[in-house]
Amino acid sequence: MAGERRRRRANGEGTIYQRASDGLWVGMAYVHTTTGVTKRRPVYGHSFDEVREKLDRLKGDSARGIAVPDRALTVAGYLHHWLTQVAESKRATTHRGYESAVRLHIVPVLGTKRLDKLTGADVRRLIAVCRSKCLCCLNGYDKHREAADQCCSAGRCCSRTPSKRQIQFIHAVLRNALSSAEREELVTRNVAKLVQIPAPRYKVGKGLSVAQVKTLLVEAKKTRLYALYVVAATLGLRRGELLGLRWTDLDLDLDRATLTVEQTVQRVGGRLVVDEAKTEASEATIPLPKITRRVLLMHQERQAKERIDAGDVWHDHGLVFPTSVGTPIEPRSLNRHFDGIRTRAGLPGVRLHDFRHTVVTLLLELGTPPHVVRAIARHADLDVTLSIYAHTNLDAMREALDKIDWEAE
Repeated sequence: MAGERRRRRANGEGTIYQRASDGLWVGMAYVHTTTGVTKRRPVYGHSFDEVREKLDRLKGDSARGIAVPDRALTVAGYLHHWLTQVAESKRATTHRGYESAVRLHIVPVLGTKRLDKLTGADVRRLIAVCRSKCLCCLNGYDKHREAADQCCSAGRCCSRTPSKRQIQFIHAVLRNALSSAEREELVTRNVAKLVQIPAPRYKVGKGLSVAQVKTLLVEAKKTRLYALYVVAATLGLRRGELLGLRWTDLDLDLDRATLTVEQTVQRVGGRLVVDEAKTEASEATIPLPKITRRVLLMHQERQAKERIDAGDVWHDHGLVFPTSVGTPIEPRSLNRHFDGIRTRAGLPGVRLHDFRHTVVTLLLELGTPPHVVRAIARHADLDVTLSIYAHTNLDAMREALDKIDWEAE
């Protein structure tokens, strides 16, 4: 054993010693762990040189920013790391959804569980708990109710359980987090993949008839946001895209006339956030129809007068559809504005998003090639475009079925 002795290691190089009990060599060094805390971690070997090599490799990884797995890491601890280090790069609205699923659903059930001990049975227990919990009780919705005897506040749980879509989302968040943990070699496999969640059935909006669109636009023309509804009805922009549209995104020259979608306005975590478009496919340049270009030019003149009237109160953000003082419009405020229009038009069941489905349906009925319609609607998949048309084109189906005539002469 005397031949195994080596020089005293300097500060920061770690400690190497031989255990008297079994003769095993042990190395100790301070390294960065996945919990964000610097801890003293051991390595073991049958010789000084073996331990020194392991120790140098451990310290080298730490110096390069590769965090060492913390064996005491809990699900809650790792999810905090994942939200702050990995999922932070997602869109603000996406990250907010992840954070809510982690905080409200996953951590209360699995938070204290050791990450490397997580099993498929634990994931199934999480899903079972989520399916049975009342969202009103969980989120304290009753605190905001005017009457104290409504819903759960009356002592009778309303059992407003999460929808199939919410359950699927909670499972997807955990699955994505564990996939990241698997890549970081913190777990040997992603146990969330062992649990299958039935996919929910999505309802596709029906879109509007030409007569309905015209009725809505007649009412919208009486408001300062008439141009916004014309853009929605002719190009099918999403709500956030309409509110995030800037004058620099428009080319109103007669020979070019284009609109580029680059950003959206969303409310996330109690504040308005200007974010990038929903998907990469959503960022696109679209030709402007002549009617849309004309209305936007008139809207530009009207906004110039509003800016003058507002004076020092005007806060210019370069937006096409701001408030009367230039600031971004609250997404829910736009919903309320549209609610007034649809009520006056006698179409209480219509949604703002139905304009988007209407554009898809009308273009396909006019014989526009599906791939062109997909490009205009900026759908990520052609199947989405065709599913909207298949759901809405009842007249075409009726015409086809009416050709069947088995009546005896």
